[in-house]
Amino acid sequence: MRLYKYSALLMILPLVVLAGCGRESSSRDKPLATIADKSITVKDFKDKLSRLPKHYQAVAEKNKKNLLDDMIVESLFLEDAVRKGLDKDKEIKDILAEAKKKIIIAKFVKTEVDDKVKISEDEMKTFYEEHKDEFKTPEMWRASHILVASEGEARDVSNELAQGKSFEDIARARSIDATSSRGGDVGYFRRGQVVPEFENACLGLDVGGQSAIVHTQFGYHVIKLTDKKTEALEPYESAKPKIENVLKLKKRNELFDKLVVSLKEKYRVRVEDDAMKVLEAK
Repeated sequence: MRLYKYSALLMILPLVVLAGCGRESSSRDKPLATIADKSITVKDFKDKLSRLPKHYQAVAEKNKKNLLDDMIVESLFLEDAVRKGLDKDKEIKDILAEAKKKIIIAKFVKTEVDDKVKISEDEMKTFYEEHKDEFKTPEMWRASHILVASEGEARDVSNELAQGKSFEDIARARSIDATSSRGGDVGYFRRGQVVPEFENACLGLDVGGQSAIVHTQFGYHVIKLTDKKTEALEPYESAKPKIENVLKLKKRNELFDKLVVSLKEKYRVRVEDDAMKVLEAK
C-alpha cells in the first residue's frame, strides 16, 4: 500500500517539516537520502514513523521504502517552495502564526488543566454510592404478538393456539403487523414504551404465557410473554470507567473555569461596553 495519499494531509501541519533538514550526517546518523544540500537521516525516518497514527505505523513498518519516498516528496516540495519564497507569503505566515498560537494554548491548557485532573478511587466509590439510581437497568419485558383487524379473527387465532399450533407460525401467516416477519417478536420494552393496553396485558403474564384478546388502537392482539428482566444494579467495577469519565470532565471544567477567572484577574481584563454597543449595532 502506498502511503503518499496520506502525506498531502500531513504536509499542511507545521510539525511535519523534516527534523533533520540541514543537519550534518554522522557515523551515528547516516543519511538515507539527500535532497540538494539536505539529508533525510535514520533518525528523521524514525521520528516521522513515530508521528504517524498507530494504524498507519504498522503499514509503514512493512513498506519503509514507500514512507521514505513520501518523505523525499515532502522535502522536494518544501525545498522548491522555500526557494520560490512561499515561506515569506503573508497568507502562509498568518496561518503559521495562528497554528503556533493554538499549539501553545493547547500545551498551556494541558499543563495547567488536563495534567492536574486526578480522580481517586474514593471519589469514584462515593459517586457510585450517591448515584446508584443512574446505574440501574429497569425492569423490562419481551413479547411477541399476533395483530389482526377484527375480534372474530382474533378468536380464530386463539382457537388455533389452543389446538397447539405454533405462535410464531400463526404470526407469520396472519399478523398484519410489521413484526410478522420475525414471528411477532416485539423485542424488549420498558414501562411506558408501548400502549397501555398492551403493557397491562404483559404485566399480568408469566414468561411463556399467552393473553386473552387485547384491543388497542391498532387492532386486536393475542400476546405471548417471551422474557422478563428484573431491575438490576450495575456493579461498581463495571460502572467505574463511566464514573471516571464523568468525574474527570467535571473536574476539568472546574479547573478550566477557575483558571480563566484567575487569569482575568491577573491581567485585569476589562470589556469596553461602549465599543461593544457599537459592534453589536453593526
